[in-house]
Amino acid sequence: MNTKTLPTLLTILGAAAAAACAGPGSRSPPGVLAYDVPSPPTVTYGFVDTTWADVAAPTGTVPITNTSAATMTLTFASAPEGVRVTGDVDSFAASSTNPMMGVQTLDDDDVEGAFDFVIGRRGDVEVASLPEVAGPNAQLSPFAAIAHQLFPPLPDDVVEPGGTWVDTVTWTTTAETLETTSTGIVTYTLEGDTLVDGRSLLRFTLTGDVEAEAAVEQAGMRMTQTMAGSTTGFILWDMERGLPAYQEGQTEMDGSVTVPGMGTLSMDISGANRVWLER
Repeated sequence: MNTKTLPTLLTILGAAAAAACAGPGSRSPPGVLAYDVPSPPTVTYGFVDTTWADVAAPTGTVPITNTSAATMTLTFASAPEGVRVTGDVDSFAASSTNPMMGVQTLDDDDVEGAFDFVIGRRGDVEVASLPEVAGPNAQLSPFAAIAHQLFPPLPDDVVEPGGTWVDTVTWTTTAETLETTSTGIVTYTLEGDTLVDGRSLLRFTLTGDVEAEAAVEQAGMRMTQTMAGSTTGFILWDMERGLPAYQEGQTEMDGSVTVPGMGTLSMDISGANRVWLER
């Protein structure tokens, strides 16, 4: 979502910490969803995100399109706080297109570092390290968002179809040229079972409010952005493996971006993303 002159934020699919978690290394009562080490303990996820932004510049509306796609291999292991997740980015491609800057692209060679974070039994995430994209294109990195949206929060108790639970999370990202803060208040509803490729999966829907702030340093200039809006989507949960098997999310936000020499410009953003368990 970001360009060198008109930054925008990564789409938020609000998902992360639930307020309470089971004791370290403890098992949850029967019927209660919880994160544990899956079998097999190594999995591969795919991720695709697209955002469309319209910025009201003095010369007219500036359309910006950002896309990113990645595959990640992650390994799970028991940890005192829950489940430790480590892994690498297998493939990555991203692009940003707007009429002011043309097309900017990134690929595997632009990514450094690895995933290392802990998921609590209910889904709270504590990040130790993440893959990064260095330099002026750090804004195109989706990896901080992935760490906080890949594993949705789970309810504290047994939930019957139609039951709901609410999650509130705030997380920050700090890179070489970028600082962001994202907040989501999301309600999850258990719809029930669904059959996909012969496997019985639980289907959760989600709806909520999201806010985001960003600051980017470019060529000695500091640009800031404030956005707010809503998110909707659904998650398919694999009961046998104890992992999300598929997720879709849509986000609609509006706000403003302040650029030195151009003042404060209004901005609208829409986005869509998908996450799926490949194997």
